[in-house]
Formats: sequence, structure tokens, C-alpha cells
Amino acid sequence: MGIFFSIIFYLNFICIIFVLFFERNEDSRRMAWILTMVFLPGIGMVLYILLSGHFFTRTRQLEKIMSHATNINKKYLDAQLNFLKSNKNLLKNPSLTDNIQLLEMNLSKNYSLLTSTETIKVYCWGQDMLADLKQDLLSAKESIHIESFIIHNDKTGQEVMDILCKKAKEGISVKLLYDDVGSILTPTRFFRKLDQAGGVSLAFFPVRWRLPLSINFRNHRKITIIDGKIAYTGGMNIGDEYANCSKNKRKPLWRDTHVRLTGSSVLSLQINFLIDWFTTPAWKTRIRKLTDLQKYFSSSVFAPIQERLELPIQESFSKHFIFDKNIPTQIVTGGPDNLCQAEIREALIRIISNAKEYVYIQTPYFTPDLQFISALKTAIFSGVDIKIMVPDKWDKFYVQAASYEFIREMLDLGIEFYHYNGFIHSKTLVSDDKITTIGSTNIDTRSFELHFEKNVVFYDKNFAIKNKEIFIEDMKNSRQTEKKWFDSKNIIKRAWWAFCKLFSPLM
Repeated sequence: MGIFFSIIFYLNFICIIFVLFFERNEDSRRMAWILTMVFLPGIGMVLYILLSGHFFTRTRQLEKIMSHATNINKKYLDAQLNFLKSNKNLLKNPSLTDNIQLLEMNLSKNYSLLTSTETIKVYCWGQDMLADLKQDLLSAKESIHIESFIIHNDKTGQEVMDILCKKAKEGISVKLLYDDVGSILTPTRFFRKLDQAGGVSLAFFPVRWRLPLSINFRNHRKITIIDGKIAYTGGMNIGDEYANCSKNKRKPLWRDTHVRLTGSSVLSLQINFLIDWFTTPAWKTRIRKLTDLQKYFSSSVFAPIQERLELPIQESFSKHFIFDKNIPTQIVTGGPDNLCQAEIREALIRIISNAKEYVYIQTPYFTPDLQFISALKTAIFSGVDIKIMVPDKWDKFYVQAASYEFIREMLDLGIEFYHYNGFIHSKTLVSDDKITTIGSTNIDTRSFELHFEKNVVFYDKNFAIKNKEIFIEDMKNSRQTEKKWFDSKNIIKRAWWAFCKLFSPLM
């Protein structure tokens, strides 16, 4: 045993030296890992290997699918960028003209096409969203593609699964992608029911206890596409707690935000789904007939998407960029497969930096990194009204402690915080009655850099006003945070908050 502990000690020491001199992340994150390995020798080293984000090998198929998708979009991206450079005077939509730098950044760095949303419906409650979703699933005629971080084996999950199995038996193409860690409590036999019915279920990056380690880099996106014409996306997973019908009475009221879309923005979400579908290694063994990726993407499955993209993006740029009725929309993705990883964070920072009047944010977790904090400081010092809504009842006590220390410090800047009476899982930002983003991204380092995330950016005045009104309505069910409340807490509790804040870059 003595030899064993000596080996662990030396390996832990080597790991600390590596982080101290060779880690290239920001100082706060490096220090958090060093502290973890000092306080938890051996365990901290294992956590670093599993969760730091450095021990991940890009699969060849991930590189192939990303390259192929980029090539498909390239001519549209180039055309839109060229149009913007020479025809900015044609932009009549203030939401676009006032956020032109964000638009160009998303086009050039995130490869996010500017598409249009013809109809949009916002859901503030999971039970309402799931009721409409089930009806749309039952009406599907061609295909159903679902991607979710969590799918529970409970009443709600079983109802959705029964519908998927029914449609698969009818001969409709049904694909279900779930995250292997997010849905770790859901038994595999639950998903096998779909396979037996004629559909296909896949686990995103299945957990493997060998290199490359796959416990990290989880798929936190929530996307449903029906017949390539209707899409659902936002923050809601599939399960009783999200529909507020959990048998566990200790579960708090669950408030979330999701949207139902139609228009060419659905096609961008469809491409995102297919990229994720072919990213997971399991597809090779589960779909043996599809041995040639390039051939598959030239097949009848993908060709209609490419054909439908041609019309709205190439027909008339003046019409497309003016948007008399439809909402200009960009799908922004972030994750370890992206060039800069934190594209969604950069988009949020750009919106905050560009704000002139207000920024309203809803997030279930608030442990921002230095760049995000700097953007908030600059905006509030420039006279921008910043309101941030977080839960009053949290699902992770350590995140709550770390968030409280951030909130306590930022109250001194003039930022207003509101604690929603329940658990608010909504991930939204609205600014200046011009721009709104709704998606899966939390305000924390894990969402910004280590998870596969997706946000939808809507450039539209009326939609922004609607989401501002939703925020104001939620304020009625919230209590405003006061600095004196934090200051009144005893020194042990405040020390605990400060201690957890040290590890916030790892949460």
C-alpha cells in the first residue's frame, strides 16, 4: 500500500507541475485544478484527466462530417458575406443593422447562415411544449429526428417513446440521439424499444473507460425536427420534471423556455442534427448499410435539405436580408468541435457590448468567466440596465454557493439580480427591443467551452419585445436580491461561497 500511495503522490505532483507550467487555460481555471489536486490528491488528478477537456481525441468521422457540412454551406456563407460587404445599405431591419458585427462574426467564424423563421411559438412551460410536440410527432409523414441531453424513463418519456415507436412501425424514418451521461439513469432497454420498432437510437459519445476518454464533452443540445419543416429547440429535456408532473413532491416548480419554428431556420437545425448524429462512433456499428459517409450525404436523406436551402438563401438577397414578414435567424453552435470552442460566449458578449438600453438574462447557473464578467462591467458602467434572473431553488448546492459569491460581488456594480420562485432552467438573453437568443447554453465555463451547445439568435423587434415582456412577467414571481441579505449571512456561510467560487471554472 505504501508503494501505491507513493506512486499516486508522484503522479499527482507531476500533474500539478503540468498544469502550473504547461496548461494554457486562463489563470483562474489553472488555479482551480491545482487546488483540486492539492486538496484531493489522486482524486483531483483523475478528475483532471476526465473533465479538463485535454484528454479527448477527435474522431476521424467528426472531422469528416464537420468538413463536409462546412463545404456544403460555404457557397451560401460566401454569398451572404459578399452581399453584406457591398449592400449594407439595403438592410432595412434595425435589428440587423444595429447588430451587423454580430451577424458577420457568426457568418465568418461560426459558419452560421442567416436564415428566416416564418412562424415561431414560445413556450414557458414544459407541459405546454410537450403537448404540442406530441401532436406534431403524431402528424409526422416523413421523418422525426430528436436530440436531447436527458430522456427519462418516466411517464412523459414513455409517452414520447410510444409515439416514436408507433411512427417507426408506420415506416417513418425515426432517429433518436441522446447523451450517454445526461441520460445515464435511463436504462438502455428503454431506447432499444425504438430499435425494435424500426427506428434508430444512438448514444452520443458513449462512456468508455479507455482512451480516448469520453466522459467529457457532452451533448447538451435539444433539437427536434419533424419532416424537415417543423423544429423545436431551447432548454427543455424530456421527462416528468420538465413537464411539472413529477411524482417527487420535493421537485421545485420548473420554468423553462423552448420555441417551435418553421422556415429555412429549420434546415440549419437539421444540418446541426445530422452533424451530431454522425459524430457519435456508434453509428458505424448500428447502421451497417451506410458505409460511405459522402455517399450518404449525397443520398435522398440529405439532398432535399440542400435543395431547399438553395431557394431561400440564393433567390433574392435584398428580399432575404430585408425580411418584410419573416424573422432573420442564425443558429449558433459551440463546443469542442468548433475552431474557437466558445463561439456562443463570444456571441453573447457581442450582444452585451452592443447594448445601449438594456440586457435581460435568464440562466439556471451563473458562474461566468472573466471575459463575460468584463462585458457585463463595461455595459453597466456605460449606463445599460442589466437584469439577471437565477433560481431561488437550485438543483446543485455547490453551484448555488459559487453563484451567490458572484452575485454578491456584482451587486456592487449596479447589476440587478432576481431569484425566481422555483427552478428556472431557461437560457435566454434579450436586448434593446432588437435581438433575442434562446438555447441550451448556461452562463458557466462548462457550457461555454466543454459542452456541445446551441443557441438561436433572432433579429426582430416584435419578438424581442415579447421576450422582454416574458422576463418582466417572471419578475412578478421573483424576489429581487439585496446586498444586505448576503452581508447578513454568517462568516462560515460566506467562506463556503468564496471557497466554491474558487472552483467555479470546473463546474
